[in-house]
Amino acid sequence: MKYRTLRLILWRLLMALPILFGVIVVTFVLIRALPGDPAIAYASGPSMDQEDIEAIRRAMGLDKSVFQQFLIYLSNIAHLNFGTSMITGQPVLQDFAERLPATIELAIVAFAMSLIVALPVGVLAAVYRDSWIDQLSRVITSISAAMPGFFFGLILIFIFYFVLSLAPEPIGRLSGWTIAPPTVTGFMTIDAALIGDWEVVREAIVKMLMPAASMAIFAVAPLMRMMRGGMIDALDSDYIKAARAYGVPGWKILLQYALPNAMLPVLATMGMVLSTMLGANIMIEKLFAWPGIGSYSVNALIGVDYAPVQAFVLIVAVLFVLMTLAIDILSAAIDPRYKLKG
Repeated sequence: MKYRTLRLILWRLLMALPILFGVIVVTFVLIRALPGDPAIAYASGPSMDQEDIEAIRRAMGLDKSVFQQFLIYLSNIAHLNFGTSMITGQPVLQDFAERLPATIELAIVAFAMSLIVALPVGVLAAVYRDSWIDQLSRVITSISAAMPGFFFGLILIFIFYFVLSLAPEPIGRLSGWTIAPPTVTGFMTIDAALIGDWEVVREAIVKMLMPAASMAIFAVAPLMRMMRGGMIDALDSDYIKAARAYGVPGWKILLQYALPNAMLPVLATMGMVLSTMLGANIMIEKLFAWPGIGSYSVNALIGVDYAPVQAFVLIVAVLFVLMTLAIDILSAAIDPRYKLKG
C-alpha cells in the first residue's frame, strides 16, 4: 500500500511538469507582449544615449531572438536562477525569500478567519435546513462571492480607520515608530515572540486583521457551500439514519459520524482556496502596502521588470500543485476509501 501511494505521488509530480512548462511558456510570451522596453526603463538617467540603451539591451539578452531568450530562461530556471530585479538590484530569489514570509503569514491568518466563519455556519445551515440560520448562510455566501476583496478592504478602512478610529493606519506590517524584531523566520509575530516582545506581537496581529479579512471574504463562499452540502449529504445517508434508529446521541452522530465524512470535499476546497490566496492577494497587498510578493510583483510589472513577474507566476503555480497534492495525501490518510488521483 505504501509503495502504491509513493508511486501515485511520483506520478502526480511527473504529470505536473507539463502544466508548469505550460505556465512558463504562457508567462514568457505574455510578458514580452506587454508594451514597454525594459532596457529603456532601466536606462532612465538623463545622461543615457542610444548606445547605452543598446548596451543594456545586449547585457539583458534582449538583442537575441525570442526563442533564444526562452532557452536561456529555461536554463536559468533549471539552475534556480530567476534573474536580477532592475528595481531592487538584487537576485529575484533573494527578494522573494525576504517577502514570501509576509505573504504566507497574511494568507494563513486570512485562511483561519475564513474557516472560523465558514465551517460552523455551514454545519449549522445543514443541521437547521431552511431555518433563519440557513437563510443567513445563503446571504453571507452571496455577499462573499459577489464582493471583491479590495472593495471589502476599502469598506473596512473607511469604517474602522476613518469613521470609528479603532484600527491602526492601514499601511505595512508595523507602525512607522515601532522597531521590527530581528529577522529569524520572516514571520513578524513569531520573530517578535522569540524575543518576548509581546507588544509587537499584538501590534502585528492587529495590523493583519483588516487585510486578512479582505482576503478571507472570497474564501468564505466556497468553503461554506461545500461544508453545508457535505453535511446535508452525510446527514441524509443511511448510516446516519441507522444511528438515529439505534438511539445514538445527536451530538455524537454530528461530530463522530457526519462531520468526518462531510470534511473530505471541504478539504479539497481548502487546498485550492489556500493556494489561491497566495497568488490572489496582489490587490490586497497593494491596498494595505503589505510588503509581500504580491505588491512586489505589481511594482515589477509597472516598472517593466520581467524577472520578478515571471518568477511570481511560476512560484504560485508550484505552490498550487504542491498544495493540491498535499490535500490529496491528507484525504487519503483520513479516509481509506479516498483514492489518490493519478
